[in-house]
Amino acid sequence: MPNSKETVLIVEDEPFVREIAADMLRSEGYIVLEASSGPEALVISAEQGCKIDLLLTDLIMPGMTGRMLADILTARCAGLNVIFMSGYIDDSRTEAMVEGIHFIQKPLDWDKLKSMIRDLMKQKNQ
Repeated sequence: MPNSKETVLIVEDEPFVREIAADMLRSEGYIVLEASSGPEALVISAEQGCKIDLLLTDLIMPGMTGRMLADILTARCAGLNVIFMSGYIDDSRTEAMVEGIHFIQKPLDWDKLKSMIRDLMKQKNQ
């Protein structure tokens, strides 16, 4: 079970996917913030300061890609962990192939996602 102070910001433009991911992470004990777009995530992030431990974001979204969002937020908050998710195989893998950034394919494998988040949180807390 995670430390109850660990906060995950989920950014996903598909409400159903966002709600399921949020419910799953809340059931694991994480504090979960939700945004439907990059601009909305920037507002939430500004309100939270650097109290967000992990950004779980869709890569392909209208207006602002997950990659653009991650670049802004990691510049603001050093040490922010990022996991990209996408249902688009070809474009997404190239976008996500950056050291220190992780990728999970949609539909999400919940066990793999939970394990990935736990590992990243453990590394951050060491």
